[in-house]
Amino acid sequence: MNRTRLHAWAIAIFLAAEWTRYVWGWRPAIQTAALALALAGLCTLVRRAKPRLLAVSACSVAVGLALGSAWSVRQPAHPLAPPGAWDVFAGQVQSVKVARRQTEILVAVRQEGEPARRCHFQALVFAEGGARVAAGEWVRGKGMWEASDRAPTAMDLLSPLVRGVGRVYPLDRPPSFGDRWTAALEADMEKFSPGGGHELIQLALSMVFGDAQGQLTQRVSSDFLAAGVTHLLVASGSNVGFALEMAAIPWQRWLARPWSRHRRVAYGVYALGVVFTFAWICNFQLAILRAACGAMYAIAAAMCRRRVQGYTVLWASAGCAGALDPADLLTPSMLLSLYAAFAVCEAEALWRRARGTQEAAVRARRAGGSRATRLGAALVRGAITTAIVDAYLVPVLWWMFRQWTPYAAVTTALLEPAVEMLMPLIALWGLATCAACLWAVPPLTWMAIGISHVGCATMAAIVWFVHFVASWRGSLQALPPMSFGCALALVACLITVAHARFPDRRR
Repeated sequence: MNRTRLHAWAIAIFLAAEWTRYVWGWRPAIQTAALALALAGLCTLVRRAKPRLLAVSACSVAVGLALGSAWSVRQPAHPLAPPGAWDVFAGQVQSVKVARRQTEILVAVRQEGEPARRCHFQALVFAEGGARVAAGEWVRGKGMWEASDRAPTAMDLLSPLVRGVGRVYPLDRPPSFGDRWTAALEADMEKFSPGGGHELIQLALSMVFGDAQGQLTQRVSSDFLAAGVTHLLVASGSNVGFALEMAAIPWQRWLARPWSRHRRVAYGVYALGVVFTFAWICNFQLAILRAACGAMYAIAAAMCRRRVQGYTVLWASAGCAGALDPADLLTPSMLLSLYAAFAVCEAEALWRRARGTQEAAVRARRAGGSRATRLGAALVRGAITTAIVDAYLVPVLWWMFRQWTPYAAVTTALLEPAVEMLMPLIALWGLATCAACLWAVPPLTWMAIGISHVGCATMAAIVWFVHFVASWRGSLQALPPMSFGCALALVACLITVAHARFPDRRR
């Protein structure tokens, strides 16, 4: 087993041991650890290799069990009150579904009991009264937990959900640094935007920082849901890479000049500051946190003059995220983030194999070609990569949500490259309006007004296209349920086909 596979194996069994100990207790954790050590020992015996794999597995399991035990003491993953007993709790609303007689509120519970104790679990509260709440709000509630009598599904085992009945009320909580920062930026952008641009500005900011507070209107959110592109309203891990690319411009222009000897180390510290400042502004959303952990690993490797593969960065980000908080490791949001990052790695690897080695691509780029040709090639590559990622996501989305249509695939393939190209425009939009607010001189004001009109027109075009797709017949239909085993088999088939070796007939 090479170093990359050993690295992935060690992180995988560390996460398995930590998560099972934290969520399900000692017995499942010991069973998981025994299975991992048995597989490592069997592999060592079959290959007649040195016991390095077994030693690494034992260390990973031990560290995972110890860390899972520490987390279970600090913040339990289950309510301490038994089913049927009244309890009080506080947390953040994840989603709200209004029915005829009651409201289903998904709450990420962070405190429980009197006096309040730290905890971390997901609760589905059926509220028959109380105040209206929205996604992103912090709430307090009082009710009783219910014991579930149905057979647990695979999603229930991966991400346990506690059910309860009670009432939920908004909790007075000061806005976070990220909320204040985005609100100030939104106010500056509104000063130079045309009439009716408030909704378009919120859409633009949600594509960069995410719509964690649920500020978008119900009409826009419903259209994006019906078109199957709700993920564009969530801050994805690729936004961290965009923040690094934007931060590299002032570094290369001005900040790198004083650092002639230790430039690599200085840039690493600067990049880490940019990454975690951006994550702070995004309120450490799960996808952003995972991507920030991966960026931290890649930056640290670059500071040590090491190159790491995309798969290694993915596993490292999962390990860091699991060590920081195992409660969110297998939630639907984190699962989709990890799997989407894996699909991107698979698409990039498949593209490299199809186009030849990286050196050949570099030589072809240096050989010539106009800027329009290179831009067209980048767009084609982005569209093909998006199509491959969509193919990988179909079985997982079908299994999780039973919602996928060809409209979603087509809309994603068209909008994702477009949104990536619009990111610099949104950043320039925000910088221009902030500069015009700080220095009210005519040239900056004219530039801010012009960019605001262009940005609002672009966002309006995206809203029109999404609404156009959402209005098609059958744009959002519930599919027949797919079992976890069937989804896993489809993913395995995709990976097998992607990594199949075909004879090279070219001479």
